[in-house]
Amino acid sequence: MTDTRDTTMGTVSLIFAILGCVQVLPCIGPLVAVITGYMAKGTAGESNGRIGRILGWLMICAPLIVFGIWVILVFVLWGGQWWPW
Repeated sequence: MTDTRDTTMGTVSLIFAILGCVQVLPCIGPLVAVITGYMAKGTAGESNGRIGRILGWLMICAPLIVFGIWVILVFVLWGGQWWPW
């Protein structure tokens, strides 16, 4: 049984999310943050877990969003040529 006063998973989620955001653990941090954030649901650490989940998902999706914007800019600005020269 889970103690409702347990804040460990929420705190772990928040810490790993912050470590992922500052690029100390760029690959593992967001994954651990999302997993432990979902494990923190229903406990006293749910608010920290929620913030950790949000930051974790942002850090997982950010490279995909940046790559998509880059591809769009290449096709719009340079007519589909990968290099502008």
